[in-house]
Amino acid sequence: MNLMIKGIILGCIIVLPGMSGGTVFLIFGIYENMLKDLAKLNIKPYLPLLAGSIIGIFISGMLFALFFESFRDETAVFLMGCLIASIRPVLKPCEKLNLQGILFFLGGLVIGYYMGGEPIGLMVEIEEISWILLMIGGILSSAAMIIPGIPGSSVLIVLGIYDSILYSIKELELFNLIIFGIGSIIGIFLLINILNNIYEKYRSVISYFFAGLILGSSRALLPYSFKPYILLIFAVGFILVWIWSGKQNAPADELQKKDEN
Repeated sequence: MNLMIKGIILGCIIVLPGMSGGTVFLIFGIYENMLKDLAKLNIKPYLPLLAGSIIGIFISGMLFALFFESFRDETAVFLMGCLIASIRPVLKPCEKLNLQGILFFLGGLVIGYYMGGEPIGLMVEIEEISWILLMIGGILSSAAMIIPGIPGSSVLIVLGIYDSILYSIKELELFNLIIFGIGSIIGIFLLINILNNIYEKYRSVISYFFAGLILGSSRALLPYSFKPYILLIFAVGFILVWIWSGKQNAPADELQKKDEN
């Protein structure tokens, strides 16, 4: 499979909350070499991957924006299922639950609840959004995305700009997309090594904190009205990411063992 096709698959996947780009890189077998090359600013071999990713993000982003516009509650609960199930891979590397883990989880839960804001609305118009927030969203989501098990799109939900990014893709709001893209580049090249080192050093508490953020921010995806079939759609999203996160463990474990050796 060439890098362009892998990039398209990657782009389509990472739009979903709960889907980790770093895990996709592991499954594709390019994670370790890619990190080394990015550290050396050797990006030429990955330009087809980047191009494919952009195509995939636009395809998937436009589809979800259209679904949000026509089927708001159904799309929201599907994404909520994906988001909540992503707690599984986030907590996978954690040690046995202790008081410190509980406190960090509760702290993340409270912060995520308030940062998530009110439930995401119908995508009929886009509110004015700060370019600084877009930049921060790009930086944090792209840097987090490369860490296996951490879903970059979930960061956007925590920041309350996930729907704004989808709408910008759908309506081709170039200014927003360019600012977000610049932030993404900064995140990949400047923060990835820093975040990766911090994550490796404080993996357990960060994972509990991030799990709390995810659960708390999921209120942004609550349906406006409850219908019986909503639970089924939620279950589909949840099971999709739950199964995916289970399959991703094998390559992640192999990499961890390789690093230990």
